[in-house]
Amino acid sequence: MATVVTAAPIAMDAFVEKQARTDAVVNIVLAGGINYWLTRGLAFVPGTLPPGDTDPSLGGTLVGIAVLMSILLTLIVYPVTVSQRKAGRVVPALPADTRVGFAPFLLALKHLALTLIPAVLIGMVLQAMAPDLRFAPLVFVAIVTIIAAVLAYFMSKSTTKATLKL
Repeated sequence: MATVVTAAPIAMDAFVEKQARTDAVVNIVLAGGINYWLTRGLAFVPGTLPPGDTDPSLGGTLVGIAVLMSILLTLIVYPVTVSQRKAGRVVPALPADTRVGFAPFLLALKHLALTLIPAVLIGMVLQAMAPDLRFAPLVFVAIVTIIAAVLAYFMSKSTTKATLKL
């Protein structure tokens, strides 16, 4: 006769930290890989470019990271956390009939505002104060990767903690 062993539910605080660290590592790999691929053949990467220019730049990349991460990360992490709580893997558990409604979308909009406003302001400051600023591609990739990891960590914590309010 086989014995079935089930894992004990994890506390919400431990789950929040685990989820945030995992999301930061995933974003290090994604942001680093994508930005390395985009800039691998360039001699330098400018700090900013004129509006409408599609070449990589720090200002444009920060705006892109703000938009994509705030929407995608929130809309992925929230349902994952809810499903883990419904399955009883995270304490406190949620009843199986719990509906999340528009909560993830509102949270994504909040994250969008919290990340997009600083990204645009940084781009404007770079354009005004250092229009000729240039980065070596690897330095650019390192800067973008660190920013993406930090944003992923804090957005993931925010999103995961928001499921406590259900």
